[in-house]
Amino acid sequence: MKRKKLTWLFCLFFAAFFFLVPAVAHASAKDDIGKYDVTVNILKNGDAKVTHEITYNLSKKAHQLTLPQSISGIDDVYAVSVSVVSGSKKIRLKQGTSHKKNTFETKQTNKNSEITTYGNYGTDPLKFTYVYKLRGFVTNYKDCAEVNWRVISNNLTVPQRNVGIHFVLPQKNVRFLRIWNHGNLDTAKTNVSFSKGKVDVSLKQNPAHQSLRCHLLFPETVTSKNKKIVKQHSKEQIEAIEDKKLERSVQQREKKQSTYRLIRFVWLGTVIFSIFLWFIYLIKHPIKQKIAMPDLEYSYDLPKYPAEFAEVILTNDKPTPRAFAAYLLELAFEKKVTIETVPNSKNDFYVKLVDKSILHGNELLKMLFGRVGKKGRFTLKDLESFSQNDKQRLRLSSAFDKWAENILKRAKNTGYYDQQGEKRTRVAIIWCIANIPFAVACICMFLDKLSIAILLVILIIFCGFLLSRLYRNRETYTASGIATRYRLLCLKKTFEDIRRMNLEPVKDKILHEQLVPYSIVFGSSRNTIKALKTNFPAKRLQIVFESYYFPVFIFSDGDYAASLSEGLMNAIAPKKIDKLNTNDDLSIRFKKNLLEKLKRK
Repeated sequence: MKRKKLTWLFCLFFAAFFFLVPAVAHASAKDDIGKYDVTVNILKNGDAKVTHEITYNLSKKAHQLTLPQSISGIDDVYAVSVSVVSGSKKIRLKQGTSHKKNTFETKQTNKNSEITTYGNYGTDPLKFTYVYKLRGFVTNYKDCAEVNWRVISNNLTVPQRNVGIHFVLPQKNVRFLRIWNHGNLDTAKTNVSFSKGKVDVSLKQNPAHQSLRCHLLFPETVTSKNKKIVKQHSKEQIEAIEDKKLERSVQQREKKQSTYRLIRFVWLGTVIFSIFLWFIYLIKHPIKQKIAMPDLEYSYDLPKYPAEFAEVILTNDKPTPRAFAAYLLELAFEKKVTIETVPNSKNDFYVKLVDKSILHGNELLKMLFGRVGKKGRFTLKDLESFSQNDKQRLRLSSAFDKWAENILKRAKNTGYYDQQGEKRTRVAIIWCIANIPFAVACICMFLDKLSIAILLVILIIFCGFLLSRLYRNRETYTASGIATRYRLLCLKKTFEDIRRMNLEPVKDKILHEQLVPYSIVFGSSRNTIKALKTNFPAKRLQIVFESYYFPVFIFSDGDYAASLSEGLMNAIAPKKIDKLNTNDDLSIRFKKNLLEKLKRK
């Protein structure tokens, strides 16, 4: 069970590693602009015709969309038109203040302009085209013409991807053409063409509330009809100011990039050093691996531990109701309870309390003798009736779990379980898993250097694969625990084949009061009882097992164990009844099914 849990845990982490990290980026995105393209055609008179092509990606339905635009230093916005492509239809919107579907309105102040469109907008991509003119867009000086415009407003509340800005002059083959950009320029690329009289600026993405300002200089003759004129020489002054800003910006960007490079290489070194130390830890504290066990032999030597411990040592897990049946039998041998058959019922038993001291600290026995049954005794029928109430069944299940946890803890204290080895294994697992998120972060930092990112991915996969292989084949038993488990497996094999053996030569070993409890744990009590009845006379068995022990197991043909196990499992967890699949359990289930068929006939 633990192996399956760990396997699923590794699968979960590697699924997160390959799929969840990119998925988180998409899942966290809300509204955005998938394409933001602006073409500015500068006119001879100093005005500009602007065409915005914007693709909106909405996360939910909306009834209006607003495009904010800075117009600081610009005289006026006029000749506004808007169209939208939804599906295969292109719709031209009407200007007005009615706020009806397929209309738009404009609002303007000295510094800002807004174009708000109205409609029933869904989550499909919406392609808007805004066209307008800007009066007084260019300022002419004696030695140059200037454009200084905030193309993307910081009032834009959604992030933009695939940003393209294009300035087209009304003249080609210009003498000079310079541009300075101000904003988030980490992904910015600029292309200036003197021959075409064109400037192109592109960005992969631009965050919400982040403006982008473009400052252009070109010959004043390009806009010779411009009436917005300042009669002074400004080219050298503007270039000096912008070049100084550019130099400072480049220094800041280089410093930022240097810091980022330092951080990511320190992070890379830390991750690799942690993985290296993890390998050193595995070398110094290796996960002990299983070795081949010798062939099983027949053995009649019973261990010194109680029978319920045997199931724990064999499975390294909590005991089942079958172990509890063996536990009650041991209490019967110690004369602390008695077990008797219910008259006229071969598969039901009275379990009577004799010594009340066994109730101390044992909630399961307290519930069985105090609430399930009456007057200090209970039967399987009482168990069945008690468990009809869901709340009572949950209480009984909780009490059984506490008993099972206590048995598991006591069994581990015998020294069969390699607790130190398991602690070292847990450290290795936690260490490996803790490395994964740091390695993922490191891989994200080195996406521009795929060789490093791929090597890290391979390294993490190798670590996970190695740990998984070591864990699946790990040995959880100490040397003495391995020896004890081997003895128990030999004893289990003996019980399975006991009916084919002659027991007379080994009567001193086989006629032991612990014999039947162990046969119950191994699910072979029916085989054992029948073998005893075949090899020894009833009087001899009665002497060995005494009156409180003998009738139940000899005359019930071993049905006690399977009946009590199935009754308790039905009471606490009816859906897990199929887990009881030993020879005893299958035999009594077969008998019950046969009786039901006979009754129906």
